[in-house]
Formats: sequence, structure tokens, C-alpha cells
Amino acid sequence: MSKPPQKSPRKTALVEDDVVYREFVTVLLQQMPEVDLVHSWESAEAMLADPQSQEVELLFVDLELPGLGGLGLISQLNQMDDPPLCVVLTSSRAAEDVFTAIRNGASGYLIKSGDPQTFQESLREMIDDGVSLSPAIARLLVTEFRQKAPARPSAGGRQSVRSLTKREREVLNGLAKLGSAKEVAMDLHVSHETVRAHMKKIYQKLHVNSKSEALALLAQDGG
Repeated sequence: MSKPPQKSPRKTALVEDDVVYREFVTVLLQQMPEVDLVHSWESAEAMLADPQSQEVELLFVDLELPGLGGLGLISQLNQMDDPPLCVVLTSSRAAEDVFTAIRNGASGYLIKSGDPQTFQESLREMIDDGVSLSPAIARLLVTEFRQKAPARPSAGGRQSVRSLTKREREVLNGLAKLGSAKEVAMDLHVSHETVRAHMKKIYQKLHVNSKSEALALLAQDGG
């Protein structure tokens, strides 16, 4: 019997010190039917001091915040019993920032964009799939994993990746190249729902909980 789908994050918030960009993102979020509640704060301290922060399910966090930085905020939030999904929203493409964010508990890493459609598509993917990476960041992760992976992957990892069907391997390779389930669906000429179903099976077979973990195994396998 398959597990019931997890509840999609809907109560969404933003921590961003740039007033103009904070207003830009907040307006976009308020326009989306997937989001029924939006809070925004100018600093980590302001969010932590606000009782409404306990309601947040999905949080976009700028890295370079005054006072307690974005990574510090994510680390603190992940100590909660039921922490929100935290997505880094930043201009930085530095590999060190990407990996540090993921190690600190970030569920996604998105490059800031002034394009409303681009941002809204990224948000929808986050709600649908529970994780989101900008395509350039997905490629960066795979490249970095390959460089740091041992010459021979562990037998467990190798066996897990090779247990994937041909189509599941195509989906995983597509995620490494394109970064989003929607782009993979277009590339493979299938529906977004079909790709999401494959992703769930891939995670189960690889015994992972995130896209970054799956990409790490793919890279170690030489995919």
C-alpha cells in the first residue's frame, strides 16, 4: 500500500532585508492560489521574535541578512520539533555557499530572479516536490559530487543506482542536467505528474529523502 501524499506547504514566508525585493516576492506569493498565508520579515531576529513564525511551513531565506545570517536562521529553525522547509533565495552561485546551505538544512537553493514567471514556477515546484534547485545549482552539485566522490563508489550505492529502471535513470539524469521536474517532463515528453511519480520511486530505491542526495549517488556511480 502506497503512503498518502504529504501535505503541500502552503503557509509561506520570506526573510529578506532588501525592501524592494522583499515587496516584489511578497506580491508574487500573494497572487498565487497555492499560498494562503504570507509573512515577510527584514531580519532573522524579527522573524524569531514574531509568534506568527510558528505557522510557517515554507520559508524563503536570503543568505546575507543583517545580524544573524540566513544560514544561522536555518540552523536554528531546524532545531524545532516541526521546522519549516527552508529555501535559500540568493544571488550567490558559489559552490561553498550551496554546500554550506544544504549541510545546514536547506531544502532548496534558488538563484534570485526578477522574472515573476520564473520565481512562481520555482515556488510551485517547491510545493509539489518538496525541494527545488535552480538548474545551474543542480549541475554544480553533480560536478562537485563527482570531483569529491571516491574513485569507486560503495557497493551499496552502486547497487542502489543500478537498481533503477531505464526510465528512472533517465529522470535522474534529467534532474542533474535540468534541475526541475517540469523541465524533465518537457524533455522526456511526459507529464509533470509522471516525473513526480518516478522521483518518488527513485527516492525509495536509493533510500534518500532529497534531490541532492539522489544526485550525489548518481555522481558517485559516474552517471
